[in-house]
Amino acid sequence: MAPLVQAIALSLLLLSMRLAFGGEPDVNAHPDIKSPSITSCMTTACHGSNVADAKNWQRAGKIWFDSDPHARAYTSLLTETSARIVSRLAKKELKSTTPLSDEYREVLNTKCISCHSNENVSESQRVLGADCQVCHGSADAWGSEHYSSEWKLLGKNRFDGTERINVESIAGRAKVCASCHVGELDRKMGPTKGLDREVDHRLMAAGHPPMYFDFESFLRRYPVHWDTQDESVALGSKLGMERWRVGKITTAIARLKLLAARAERSTNKSTQVADWPELTEYSCTSCHHSLVRPSWRIARGSNTNSLASWDDWTASQLDCAVRDQSIEELNFQLTLLKKSVEHTMPVPTQVATIAASLKAWLELELDHVSSSAENSDAILLQKLKSRIANGDRLQNWESATQWYFATRVLAEGIGILGSKAPVSFVKEDPYVNARAWLPTVSNKFDAPTYFDPDMLNDYSTDLKRQLQTRP
Repeated sequence: MAPLVQAIALSLLLLSMRLAFGGEPDVNAHPDIKSPSITSCMTTACHGSNVADAKNWQRAGKIWFDSDPHARAYTSLLTETSARIVSRLAKKELKSTTPLSDEYREVLNTKCISCHSNENVSESQRVLGADCQVCHGSADAWGSEHYSSEWKLLGKNRFDGTERINVESIAGRAKVCASCHVGELDRKMGPTKGLDREVDHRLMAAGHPPMYFDFESFLRRYPVHWDTQDESVALGSKLGMERWRVGKITTAIARLKLLAARAERSTNKSTQVADWPELTEYSCTSCHHSLVRPSWRIARGSNTNSLASWDDWTASQLDCAVRDQSIEELNFQLTLLKKSVEHTMPVPTQVATIAASLKAWLELELDHVSSSAENSDAILLQKLKSRIANGDRLQNWESATQWYFATRVLAEGIGILGSKAPVSFVKEDPYVNARAWLPTVSNKFDAPTYFDPDMLNDYSTDLKRQLQTRP
């Protein structure tokens, strides 16, 4: 898109939003927090270059505006699909046509903008979606010193005591992503303080998609707007494994924090008691599956001691992400938590305590995942063989997808798996680097109603054949 056309398109978009909101109000969700514009970041001397051969960080604004789905996160709330979701939440028919009704805006401002936009800017600026400040911190916090040589020499310490968010580290980046893509309650501290971020079962029942987030596969398909000299992922690279491990543990930490907060909230007498147990903490396929017999679920056994199984997306393959010497402790704590969550009447205080304990333990474990010893060929090969040996124990789509992610990245790490067609239960292979992620292209996971673990047979057989060439 030419610079002039891009500017005109953005101006028209902003104008339409001003009309939609009835003028140009400057109403902030949090009046105590500054709501600066990203204009200063988008100058041609900084991150707004349109020169094709400029560095990624110099073209970050254009890449974000042209290709990043986050730039359209707010306008996605104004579609017919979103209008149906909002209408169900408001319990009356609401249309996304302008001007927006007060009821429509109320739902967006209380349920949606904390993830679909920058909640700390005026309503007229929210059309920009999840802008730079959502992931990097307030533009005011960055100021002018961040491009000085003195500041760069400070290394990791240059983020200490500031409102800037460090997304240079893999763990820092995964944490920022998980804040929205997993969820976060009680956001009162730090540069990301604000409204709750939560997709609960009521929101999903209204039509919101489930929060299936895998950091490594999302990152590979993400439009890169930073320098990537140290982040190339190729066959035999250990970086993909490291990013998967960091993402897996970070996602689990975020989910455990969310679970503990949900449990504690349900006991808070000063607020309206939320639904407990929160059904999104459980595997969707525990309830949403065919009841026709014969069923592979019945044949392979089911959890008959509980109403539903705890979310396998979070727990499955987590033992592959931690150190070998930590697996026994991890399994012990996971067993305690699963037993507590899967109880017919889970006790919220007990769930909160166990979840918080496992979260704290994983935070300590996260410091070790980048070790070269932990990502050696011998370790990766051993873990891959153990994944394949246990492949027939998969119980649902969530655990099968996590098994696929783990085996794929382990195989890549030791250089035995090239570009393959996706397995039949994943709509589009998230580990194919060449696939673009544009706003008009659907790149998402598929959880089919009729999923069967036998769909993994061809992929598993091919993996075993390639393993025969390794000692």
